[in-house]
Amino acid sequence: SLLIKTWYGNKRRNVMSSINIEFEKGGIFVARLFEEEAPKTCQVIKQRLPFEYKFYNSIVSGQALVTLPPDLTVEPENQRVAGIPPGTISFLVKDDVVLVPDEIYISYGIFISRGLTVDMKQPVNVFAQIETDLDQLEIACRRVLMEGAEIIRFTSH
Repeated sequence: SLLIKTWYGNKRRNVMSSINIEFEKGGIFVARLFEEEAPKTCQVIKQRLPFEYKFYNSIVSGQALVTLPPDLTVEPENQRVAGIPPGTISFLVKDDVVLVPDEIYISYGIFISRGLTVDMKQPVNVFAQIETDLDQLEIACRRVLMEGAEIIRFTSH
């Protein structure tokens, strides 16, 4: 498991950090934060908790839900375009040059980050992973695909 190092006086203690992701119409999932790989993104996310946004099915990047947070942004780090497994939570960082807004993705299947760049790819910050109940995550995400947008709430675990 992924651990971060925290200092308390002269003692070092390992702490694993997670968040809850709750779908409006049912489904609560625990996502492990990648605090070593994406510390700045995780810090911004943790400072903003709790928050919620309306998520839609992505029409460009594959099997993923997406939201465009109007009040949340992060710096690029731990970026990937492909090889992003189901259950990954990622952040597409705003890029005004190519008209890309800030976006948060929750993948539930094949996901390749695409954008308006020459190669049609725009890297995302991979900052968390849902590791259990992926079959239930897929059911919840396909519900959004078939029934429409849904509020998803991010809270402390």
